Amino acid sequence: METLILTASPEDIRKAAEIIASGGLVAFPTETVYGLGANALDPEAVGKVYRAKGRPSDNPMIVHIAFPDGLGELAGQVTPDMEALAAAFWPGPLTMVVPRKPVVPDVTTGGLDTVGVRLPESEAARMLIAASGCPIAAPSANLSGKPSPTRAEDVIADMSGRIDAIIAGEPSRCGIESTVVDMTGEVPVILRPGVITKEMLSEVLGKPVGVDPAVAGNVSRADAQGSSAGTITVHRDSSLTDTPVPKAPGMKYKHYAPDAEMKVFAGPEEAVRSAIKAEQAALEAAGRKVRTLIYEDPARAARNFYTDLRCCDAEGADVILAAALKAEGVGFSVMDRMVRSCGGNIVIAGGKPAARGEAFDKGGREMIVAMAADHAGYELKNAIKDHLREKGFKIVDLGTNGPESVDYPAYGKACGEAVASGKADIGVVCCGSGIGISIAANKVHGVRCALCTSEEMGRLCKEHNNANIIALGGRLTDKDLALRIVDAWLGAEFMGGKHQRRIDQLDEI
Repeated sequence: METLILTASPEDIRKAAEIIASGGLVAFPTETVYGLGANALDPEAVGKVYRAKGRPSDNPMIVHIAFPDGLGELAGQVTPDMEALAAAFWPGPLTMVVPRKPVVPDVTTGGLDTVGVRLPESEAARMLIAASGCPIAAPSANLSGKPSPTRAEDVIADMSGRIDAIIAGEPSRCGIESTVVDMTGEVPVILRPGVITKEMLSEVLGKPVGVDPAVAGNVSRADAQGSSAGTITVHRDSSLTDTPVPKAPGMKYKHYAPDAEMKVFAGPEEAVRSAIKAEQAALEAAGRKVRTLIYEDPARAARNFYTDLRCCDAEGADVILAAALKAEGVGFSVMDRMVRSCGGNIVIAGGKPAARGEAFDKGGREMIVAMAADHAGYELKNAIKDHLREKGFKIVDLGTNGPESVDYPAYGKACGEAVASGKADIGVVCCGSGIGISIAANKVHGVRCALCTSEEMGRLCKEHNNANIIALGGRLTDKDLALRIVDAWLGAEFMGGKHQRRIDQLDEI
């Protein structure tokens, strides 16, 4: 197939629109990354996108629209929250996952009953969509699993000869994909972080916004806080990023990976720089070509990360050594990409000393604790989180992230799902009494959540019930007692024997 290389001129955009309207494929620039577009309502055209990219068919696509009212044409329901986010961030790098209308075919959504919708900021993109006369399904215009393209030359390298045309426009302004937020539940949940952050969304909506456990657990692997002393390499389990049914692109599979081997170094800045320098010297002494990625500014890191990965490959690098960013704001979003790019090959450099006790399993792997609370348990959750980090545990904080009133069931469920799916080893949940959120957690199959009000209950719930989550009451249990309960639970051992028979019965319910 001969691929046309077009400009972003009105004449060339009309040519590209004709290709889209006739069932063809066109790569085009956006402010996030370049997209590979097809008529979102044409199953045959969308199928061509999967084949061109080598993309798994259960990985949903984002549908791009040219005008805000296009949301109502695709969404089964448009809520006030959706309208508020659209007014604040569209056109722009925000995708909302919403219930879909039947007009959106299964192939576009990966078989889900939801669809991700975005109104891009890029004028060229909006002109193309409008001229095509249809919404455009467009994942990133790269071979599946490779770094996303932020320049026309990246798209040409991956897609020339595989698609009908490429609009060679300007480099992408943001440099990473759009923020994807699931709007189908009571609590909006970020499925893929981007330059529009959780804090920005929460400010517009006037309520907390959650982060999917697959994302939070992924980034927590490179969280420098609570790291053990020395240098430890952690290879992440695939379960930390693989979700059975991904609701957004980039959640299930290893993504954004360069050809070179890649390691991400996390920890105190000086320790990270020293560790990278020592690793580089050792690798180069062994005859390996090494490139390093150290960013001072998260926004610059977002703009340059994918381009830098591609440049490292173009230069023939054998190994890429990257320094982790602080996992907050846009830095959190870049770290999500970094961890997926390196396949979980994280090196923790320096940090606070931590006893290799209950914070490590019998195989020496750092234990991950999922934590969640409503407003009444927010302060107690934070105190327990600090306590567990001091002990060397890795923390996945599922919210809530402030004292504003929220409903506990969503938070109990999120923690339960994180533990039951293996994204976390154990969990702690808090609400006013601990009762409601423990009930919510126990609704998840495989969860054994125990409400504890004394140290003895903390010990017994592990010895007899092998509780994998404990619940505490922020209004009934003071901080010191809560920490003693947690320690009693962590320090106890499941007794097995007749108790195992009963646990088996519990797990069958």
